Amino acid sequence: MCRMLVMIGHAVDFINQYEDIVNGLIKAASNDPYGSRLYGEAKHSDGWGKVTLVGVLNNEPSLTIHKSVNPIYSDPLLNTSLSSLMNVNGVFIEMIHARAASTGTPINLFSTHPVHAVTNTGDEIYMIHNGSFKKEELIKLLGLGEWVEAKYNDTFAANLALARRISGSITIDDLRWLLGFMRTGANLGIMLVKQDVVQVTVGSYHARLNDGKDKERDDYYRLYLCRVGESSLYASSTIIDYYRPRGLTNCEPLNNGEYHSYSINPRTGEVTLNDRWLINY
Repeated sequence: MCRMLVMIGHAVDFINQYEDIVNGLIKAASNDPYGSRLYGEAKHSDGWGKVTLVGVLNNEPSLTIHKSVNPIYSDPLLNTSLSSLMNVNGVFIEMIHARAASTGTPINLFSTHPVHAVTNTGDEIYMIHNGSFKKEELIKLLGLGEWVEAKYNDTFAANLALARRISGSITIDDLRWLLGFMRTGANLGIMLVKQDVVQVTVGSYHARLNDGKDKERDDYYRLYLCRVGESSLYASSTIIDYYRPRGLTNCEPLNNGEYHSYSINPRTGEVTLNDRWLINY
């Protein structure tokens, strides 16, 4: 399982709090009481990664990806790979993920988040994910060979399936379809990079099984939305409940099944929350 952060907005809002926000994720990855209670795993030690898109006004945006199989809390390259916002004066989008691999899933760069795929129209889509999908069903749907099972994880299969399905932007129907393959949970951060606009979809959903562990599931999969200036921060529950970064006072949990969809124009700096979706099964 995993812990994650999604930052959407403008670099100026995150400059003073960025280090504290990321340190919250690092602490949650090294000691996660919620993970220990639900899954018997206190550490998210199976790699980490991030995707960052920065848009400087009236210029082409830049996108960088970092992936490592080292734990985020002990990676010797951590400080050199995290974003520096000091000279950025435009849009800032970043998704960071610390992984605890599900039993039987590969631990390698291919399965480290963010996973990447290309849509039918040539756009790029990046996904980070906390939870699990039904990989076997997705691989069968995609018509992929057995080699995928050993090399890639369920998040890769889910992102590839989504990429092959969407036409244009991600819709609520696309997301509802994808959640039909969910096994345990789908805390998702999805960045769809198109020619002139970036769509970011982020939210939380998990199964409730009435087996005496639903309180633990609610705690573990809870995703918070925090306001940072005029920008938005989405953070896994452990980060906020146990290691709340300095200055984050305006944080509210999303409902189970709630997803938000943004459109961002990196050249003009326009950031718009287009949709709030509530998906139930």
